[in-house]
Amino acid sequence: MNSLTYEDKILSFLGLAAKSNSIVFGKANIKHYLSCPQLKRKLIILARDIGKRVKLETIQNCKNYNVPFIEINKTKSEISKAIGKVNISVIGITNESIIHGILDVVRENGGGL
Repeated sequence: MNSLTYEDKILSFLGLAAKSNSIVFGKANIKHYLSCPQLKRKLIILARDIGKRVKLETIQNCKNYNVPFIEINKTKSEISKAIGKVNISVIGITNESIIHGILDVVRENGGGL
């Protein structure tokens, strides 16, 4: 029986988002993503080993723009591998269906935002 953790399921969603060109990463791109009024639904994913300064700044920006965020128990390396990139610690998702899927996984596992 192959049972994935909910973080593994989130990584699968991130891989799907990357394949459909529905991810945002990089400091300037994340700031633009958070403030973009055209996107109705947003979600930020944080790696567990994100730098303290980057984490605090990202969380504050999420709060300022009322954007939910999830810190998953996966490293930058694991997240980067899932999306086919290198050294990525913060990801924004632009596809509303994928956001909905990730949030469902989190809720099913007792997680809150």
